[in-house]
Amino acid sequence: MTPLPPPSGFRGTWHTGDRARSSASRVSGPFQAAPRVYAVPADRDDLRRIVRTARSEGIPIVPRGAGTGMPGGNLGPGIVLSLAESFQQISPVDPEARTIRAGAGVSGARVDEVARAHGLTLPPLPSSARWCSVGGMVANNAAGARSFGHGAMHRWVRGVEGVDAFAEPFALGRGRPKPSTFEALDRRLRPAPPETTWPQVRKNSSGYALDRYRASGDPAQLLIGSEGTLGIMTEAELRLHPTPEVHGLRIIAVHGAREASELAVAAADTGAVACEFLGHRFLEMARLADDAALAPLVRDAWALFLLEFEGTADQVAEGLEATDPRKLPLDTGGPADRRTRSIQTIEPDEIERLRGLRRRASPLIAREAERGRISTQFIEDCVVPPARLGDYLVGLDEILESAGFDAVIFGHAGDGNVHVNPLIDVESTDWRLRVRTVLDETTTLVAGLGGTMAGEHGDGRLRAPLLERIWGTEWFQRFRAVKDHFDPEGVLNPGVIIPLPGQDPLDGLSPRKRSWPT
Repeated sequence: MTPLPPPSGFRGTWHTGDRARSSASRVSGPFQAAPRVYAVPADRDDLRRIVRTARSEGIPIVPRGAGTGMPGGNLGPGIVLSLAESFQQISPVDPEARTIRAGAGVSGARVDEVARAHGLTLPPLPSSARWCSVGGMVANNAAGARSFGHGAMHRWVRGVEGVDAFAEPFALGRGRPKPSTFEALDRRLRPAPPETTWPQVRKNSSGYALDRYRASGDPAQLLIGSEGTLGIMTEAELRLHPTPEVHGLRIIAVHGAREASELAVAAADTGAVACEFLGHRFLEMARLADDAALAPLVRDAWALFLLEFEGTADQVAEGLEATDPRKLPLDTGGPADRRTRSIQTIEPDEIERLRGLRRRASPLIAREAERGRISTQFIEDCVVPPARLGDYLVGLDEILESAGFDAVIFGHAGDGNVHVNPLIDVESTDWRLRVRTVLDETTTLVAGLGGTMAGEHGDGRLRAPLLERIWGTEWFQRFRAVKDHFDPEGVLNPGVIIPLPGQDPLDGLSPRKRSWPT
């Protein structure tokens, strides 16, 4: 194929051939793809030049931030457009309004660092905050542990700016005029399906956010979580939150699926800002029984729940008291002392140590990779109503066992959001067939429990072909109408959220021992 030259007047970086493939390969997750171009625009004018070229040549654009997304939404043919290098602007904090403006390429950790100098913080930071970009966080409606109490990224975005599929700049958000194109969309989508048909989950980054858009009337909400398929974001105005005075942590041993569901539901009324869990295989593989503080909890535990509180000393004390297992409506069964298997602390160093338990997943995964079992994230972000968490975990165990896959499992229990890392022996002759079977059966399980396949990572290319199975035809057709309305030529990230004809969810699946960033 003849190399595509950069647009006239382009001042950024333009790689083709092997350099494009090498640059585009720096992504997290198990997928790979070979783009025609890897482009780094110098500024918004360069970005508009790229969009015009893509439209005139009929070449798709794949916008991306830091490349930390998992399900393949940051990869694809055509022009991979990196916003991480150039859009690094960050404004001073407005301490009265508690806001900050940040370019799409600024890392989440950098925003939080600037905010903390003013006694403020950005609550929905994901665990990848050190690397992930503001653009990616907004594009995927990202979330983290504290999103249980503070909400996902959409609650913290006041406005977004960028370039649309016609190479025109846009600025959306509360307090700004609603563009006429959104008025036209409103007419196109009437009448709306009943709200009761929308999945009743606590958080979601699948499909388009028609629920939030309809409830708020804010056009920015439709762009948040759209994965670069409706517009390319260059800057966001973010809300900030005061840093808490005190933190507290309670860990509770859970002994079965029913108890897990009950605790996930009960946590919502305790004031907890985080409600995490570590699955039973995680506990075994991480050898948590060797930890002096955790050993009494881990003994015959099905999972550990970690509930975090923040605020004043009185507020934290109240939250820890409310989550004493003896006061929670849990049906544990078995020995009476199970109800008392819990520890709590307000000591900062111990809280940080115990928070770090989840980070043991990375060395676990690296150790298993050296043994030939590679962590392959293809069902890594499903979310179900918290009351169905136990049912999902039991069904998931059955699916994985039937396929012969072990897995490292943890996640955001209070949100019903489970991160699954199946360990795949890619030397086996039938691993791809078994992966496909697990993906298919997990999709059926999630749909039956009223969930979606993406709580905080987005659909990407992986989950786009499964969208109609999860959402049903009525909502799927409305999602397609949104895409067609804002990008009628299909230039922006085609195959993400809305699938292309015949699209295979596992296209480009290429598990690696070490993902990026390392």
